[in-house]
Amino acid sequence: MRTYEDITPLMKSLGHALYKYTVIDRKDFDFGVGVNLFPAEIHMLEAINCRNGVGVTELAEEFGVTKGAISQLINKLVKKELVVKEPASDHKSRVVIRTTPKGKTACQNHREFHREHNKLFTQYLEQLDDKSFNTVVELTNQLNLWMDNYLK
Repeated sequence: MRTYEDITPLMKSLGHALYKYTVIDRKDFDFGVGVNLFPAEIHMLEAINCRNGVGVTELAEEFGVTKGAISQLINKLVKKELVVKEPASDHKSRVVIRTTPKGKTACQNHREFHREHNKLFTQYLEQLDDKSFNTVVELTNQLNLWMDNYLK
C-alpha cells in the first residue's frame, strides 16, 4: 500500500500540469482569421458551428452558465464577425446564432491546431494496450471527481 508521502510527488506533478492548463486557458490565440480568441470564445464558436443555428438557452444549458453570460460571449463573437444573430423562422422572439464564413474558418483552424498540438499525447494514448488505456480512462474520471470535490 502506498503512503501519502509516496503519492505526494505525483500529486505535485499533477498540480503542475493543471496549473499549466490554467495558464493556457487564459491565453488568447489567432486561429488564422485576424482576431485573437480566448479558449472560452473558440469553444463557444465550435459549439455554435456544430449546429445549423442554436439559441442562447441551449448554449447556456450545454455550458452550464447563465443565459446572460452566453449573451455577453455571443456579443463579443458578433463584434469579431465570427457569428451572426438572426430571428428564428419558427419563433420571432427567439434568436438563432450561426457561424459566419470567418467563424467556420476559425473552427477549422482550431481543430487543426489541436490535431497538431495534441499529436504526441494522442500517439501515446493510441499505443496503449486496452488495460493501460482503461486505467487512463479511470484516472481521468477520478481526476474529475477530485476537482468536483473542490467546487463544492
